[in-house]
Amino acid sequence: MASSKWKSFGELNELLVQKDKVIFWGASNWVEQTLDQLLPKDHFIVDNSKLNQGADYMGIDVVAPSSILQEDKKRIFIIITTSNYMSVIDELTEMGFVMGEDYCCSPLLNERRNRDDLKNYTTNIILSSPVHYADEKAGGGLYRCALPSGDITKLVSGKGRGLTKAGDLYAWIDMLKGIVLLDNNWQEVDVIELDQNSEPHGICYCKNREALYVAQPGRDSVAVYDIKTKKKLTELFISNKWAGNKKDNHHVNDLYVLGDSLFVSLFSFSGNWANEAYDGGVIEIDLKTESIIGPVVSNLWMPHSVKRIEGKLFYLDSMRGALKTMNWSSLGVFPNFVRGLAKDNQYFVIGASEHRYPEKIKNDSMNISLNSGFYVFDPDSKMSNFFSVPQINSVHDLLIEQ
Repeated sequence: MASSKWKSFGELNELLVQKDKVIFWGASNWVEQTLDQLLPKDHFIVDNSKLNQGADYMGIDVVAPSSILQEDKKRIFIIITTSNYMSVIDELTEMGFVMGEDYCCSPLLNERRNRDDLKNYTTNIILSSPVHYADEKAGGGLYRCALPSGDITKLVSGKGRGLTKAGDLYAWIDMLKGIVLLDNNWQEVDVIELDQNSEPHGICYCKNREALYVAQPGRDSVAVYDIKTKKKLTELFISNKWAGNKKDNHHVNDLYVLGDSLFVSLFSFSGNWANEAYDGGVIEIDLKTESIIGPVVSNLWMPHSVKRIEGKLFYLDSMRGALKTMNWSSLGVFPNFVRGLAKDNQYFVIGASEHRYPEKIKNDSMNISLNSGFYVFDPDSKMSNFFSVPQINSVHDLLIEQ
């Protein structure tokens, strides 16, 4: 913690044992609240505002920051009590003071650490978009968004849906081609052709079986393919409805394999989503018996992105814009149609589409977003950082580039 601008009151008081005087930078109500939890020390306030200099704040003298240089550096400690702490840090650095040793922010500002960390989160996010139109710079395909800058590069064109890591490759659903296998440079290696009119959506990979599982709403099924031979191993139908009418009845969309269980999100258990019956949720399929267990979660409105993350199953209640766990609790709610989910240490990354059905949600939402991109979301602080991707209006899947 010695090099950090963030400290607890306990750590701060340990440092102050060796100091004679505390200097607060910033005449604000944080001074009084900080003093209440500090060891008693001589103190005064410095402030950059000339309107405050020469006055007193709560009976404490306020002087110019240059006054700090008249003090014995070894005997003072500076506590920043202004929300403009970054500019104060720059000034203190110019004066020769060392962060964590000579100064820190008031612990009352520690929540700002979450904001700083979130805004400076560094990684690459890969987005898959199903926009039908595509060219070299915009429309459907795969995009890389570099964080924290937000710089966007289009990697591949296509009508993109599900995307997953599959061993040393990436497996990507291009609805116009099938399963496209890509190397780590996003170059096409191979293509696995899928059944006609399957309308492939989600995809996941099972390492133990070396198999790819593809959600096929056009056939009300999940198809299983051997990644090496590219042959279809089996097809798991949600019900017998498709055999009778050859229609998308249940709208299966995303899926996740865990051991001998396959978890599948769908719009309608009864198979009536086209009739405006959104009795959706997540089902479990026993891969040994190929029988359906469940539902695991019900009463969802167009759910997507069922994932197992850090030992727990998560999913997106897409129409309601909610990130949820299997115990029904909502971790966060967003004003978009949400689809695409990943997590990296502290943060969730959530795909956000221009809302597809504003007419359906208007009576249940106070804010309907027409932006597309993704959120980086901290479930602890409830802060999020939105990155716009104006080249597209829809996101189906995303992952954190490895």
